[in-house]
Amino acid sequence: MSVLKPMNKEQVPGYSVLTANVGNLNIGCRKYLNNLCYLDVEERISQSIRKLRPDIVTLQEIMAPWQCADVQERNPKKVCHYEQLVAQARRLLGDDYTIVCDMRGHFTCIGVHVDIGEVLGCEKGSYCPTARTGHALDGCDNGFTVSAATVRTNDNLVFDVVNAHLQSTSAQCREKMLKLTFDGNENSPPLIQEEKVLIMGDFNFDPWRDHDDISVIKWQSYMGRGWRGTPLRYHSGAVETTPPRFTSYLLWRGKTVDLVVSNFLDGTCVVLGETPGTHRLDGSRGMDHRGVYGVLTIRE
Repeated sequence: MSVLKPMNKEQVPGYSVLTANVGNLNIGCRKYLNNLCYLDVEERISQSIRKLRPDIVTLQEIMAPWQCADVQERNPKKVCHYEQLVAQARRLLGDDYTIVCDMRGHFTCIGVHVDIGEVLGCEKGSYCPTARTGHALDGCDNGFTVSAATVRTNDNLVFDVVNAHLQSTSAQCREKMLKLTFDGNENSPPLIQEEKVLIMGDFNFDPWRDHDDISVIKWQSYMGRGWRGTPLRYHSGAVETTPPRFTSYLLWRGKTVDLVVSNFLDGTCVVLGETPGTHRLDGSRGMDHRGVYGVLTIRE
């Protein structure tokens, strides 16, 4: 039996979730800032998402609509060879999602299926690049972002979805981004606003292997503290299997950097293409991360 058996929501209230870094360090995507640049990869990811039909999605390294203005693309296999009449996030998710992207680069997006509810501040089913976004940090690569949106479901459950894409090249910057998410600073409140929170994304650290990383130490402190008096729990990583399956590969080195955490849900996610019985989101090639997918139920 497939581990991706659809949820019967009449019997088990909850949500299916997916997080995926869809970009690639492939040299061919370098002028696209390593975002998703090949049309065949985009099409395979789109087909996989339609089969999974997740209720809530966080995507990282999306091609922003504005990027093609700076790319003179002659290769018909790449995205910017064609006029961008529809945003890539919409092409990946289809018409049945409200899509809210970070305000700075539009490289990260949250999708909420219109059948489960709405994103506050966005018209249902719209493309809405206005997610609450951590402000730019001095000395950091501000193409990386943490952003958040508030979801209200049809049964009136309200919670925040956080889409994390922490800077890959600086532990100090990752630590600062986490502080903005959970603590805010003198100029802004925390990105998380609601009592219930679902946090997903590419953290660019491995909590189970990068023990001396200062951003991991900061992250572990937040995991230990919880949010608004409620414990934060993993739905990915070591809760599936120990040691946790790799979600990202750089050459031969694997790490578990794509995470799913909440303080109000129960359940376990799988690593697509690594967990037995699952298939890669990109079919067989194109992403250097693996998608993380799960069916989560509302915690008692």
